[in-house]
Amino acid sequence: MAYQFPLSYYYVTEQDDKRLEKFSEASGDSRQTLIMQYVRGWLGRHRLYYVALSRLDIAHRQINEDQWVETVVNQGFDALPEYKTPIVDGEIPPNPLAHIVLPGNMVRRDINYIALTKQNYLLLRTAIYFDTSKIAQYISKIIYEQLARNWDNLYAAQVAAENSNDWLRGE
Repeated sequence: MAYQFPLSYYYVTEQDDKRLEKFSEASGDSRQTLIMQYVRGWLGRHRLYYVALSRLDIAHRQINEDQWVETVVNQGFDALPEYKTPIVDGEIPPNPLAHIVLPGNMVRRDINYIALTKQNYLLLRTAIYFDTSKIAQYISKIIYEQLARNWDNLYAAQVAAENSNDWLRGE
């Protein structure tokens, strides 16, 4: 069963906004689908990190996993009981998105939600909670990272091939 993760908006650079538009046209995927793919990919690549954070949170709240899952899915982190033991410096490994700094002058784009599996829904909630940022900011970092890392290698050639067969000529 897919879980709808509410996301009112995200931010992108003007360049990435154009890139998303071009790839959306070339692939036939909506922007919403692309954003879902980016988030799912990010969580997949960093699953062990976010699972470890989830387990850390459960251990310090001293609740069972089922109670934690039910509460986070249905009510969010704010509804969880307080920590019984504090999380101390050094217990949280470095955030894999910590190196991403969003540039200024970004464009706001509206979106309603992204669909995620239950596990990804929980991991994204955990990621945002421990990052202490707003949902839109965190998702925007994922989008920015995805396009910065993959545009030239994965997407640009597909977009270029929409208007030219030079890729077959080795040009």
